Amino acid sequence: MYRVLVLAPDGVMDTSLALTLDSLETANRLAALKKQDVRFDTTIFMPRRRRIRTGLGAGVAVKPEVRISRFDALVVPGLGLATIEEVEAFFAARSTSVLLDWLRDDGARCPLIAASCSSVFLLAEAGLLSGRAATTTWWLGSAFRERYPDVDLDEARMLVETDGIVCAGAALAQIDLMLHLIARAAGPDLSRTVARYMALDARPSQARYMMLSSVAGLGREVSEIERWIRQNLSRSFSITETAKALGMSTRTLDRRVRLATGKGPSRFVQRLRLEHATHLIETSDFGLDEIAEKVGYRDVTTLRRLLRRHLDVSPTEMRSRSA
Repeated sequence: MYRVLVLAPDGVMDTSLALTLDSLETANRLAALKKQDVRFDTTIFMPRRRRIRTGLGAGVAVKPEVRISRFDALVVPGLGLATIEEVEAFFAARSTSVLLDWLRDDGARCPLIAASCSSVFLLAEAGLLSGRAATTTWWLGSAFRERYPDVDLDEARMLVETDGIVCAGAALAQIDLMLHLIARAAGPDLSRTVARYMALDARPSQARYMMLSSVAGLGREVSEIERWIRQNLSRSFSITETAKALGMSTRTLDRRVRLATGKGPSRFVQRLRLEHATHLIETSDFGLDEIAEKVGYRDVTTLRRLLRRHLDVSPTEMRSRSA
């Protein structure tokens, strides 16, 4: 018996909560069909009693209070926090303060803690991610980095595990989180079977979903840097030329970009090139040679290699999916 405690505070996303429950119930049913001696026993912990509108399968209990020592894993589905203002309002609430105290005192003792999307902020606020690697929803990456500078954040990754804490990216990455938990508890075969049964594809990176122009908290100077780069994307240019055109030193440009994105200027330029290339592949009839030239790569092989390395997808696969 693998005992899972699902934390459902006010503001939990119904979709993320449903994915958590459905994946565990599917694992139980498939394990029974395969005659595997595996069962996930799920309890939903509501710090404040609330109605659960998603369907609860067999083996799921709903309780207002729990003892953490009884559980093998604590799972926090994604919270519906889309902006830094909503994050700040969430942490200003008295109910959140009580929840943070519980996480620090009791939740931290759970052998495995898993969270996705903006609920990763909750773990970081409780101090559970200090000095650890993490990921979170990509559009709040810069805000997360500014609020928790002691966390090694890589929002391009879909899943990160460090010392018994697993973080996943944007809201639907909750399913990646649950497949990972199922694999840890019951083996990769059952996890793969659940993924096939639920018609899920593997998404090792959320970089392909990033749109840097809408990342929260970039700031005016970085927005101006981004605008200049986009205007000159089809040609080769140096970081020194960029800084001079914007009236700042290369050191200032480097510092501003790193603070906002966690990447150096060269990586920032590369990400913008790949973003635009992805857009053209999915929305135009241009050949890959033309697209490579439009985003500043004179060698189409370079573009192919970068798409595979950073987005884990080929141009052919990308175009067929969009079709």
